[in-house]
Amino acid sequence: MDEFTISIPRERPFTAVAGLVLGGIAARHEVTLDVLDDLQLALDALLENDDEDGREIAVVLRVDEGTIEASIGPVDQATATELQQERGEGLGLRRLLETVVDDVALSERDGGSWVDLRKGYAVAGSER
Repeated sequence: MDEFTISIPRERPFTAVAGLVLGGIAARHEVTLDVLDDLQLALDALLENDDEDGREIAVVLRVDEGTIEASIGPVDQATATELQQERGEGLGLRRLLETVVDDVALSERDGGSWVDLRKGYAVAGSER
């Protein structure tokens, strides 16, 4: 399993770096564009939803045979609360994430809340 960790400031211009890193890793592992788009949408939604308070946010990407996992955190309390609520009728953060990735989980570690995402994929050009 390959693991990549980046820490970025929460300011909007820096969140694009996370997307670029994700794109590079996905290309290296021959992830299809559809899966990459879903992961980038999930990552963008999380980073845009999170309150800018001056702290850095970490993005840990793990790639294994057929699976990409991303852990993002620590996220602010409002984001954690929104993800703990029941899925409503509107298009909230939780519903968006559950639509584009296979698994969404909220965990506590390192003194804060982290969002764990998992998405399965088939290698581009293969028939799985």
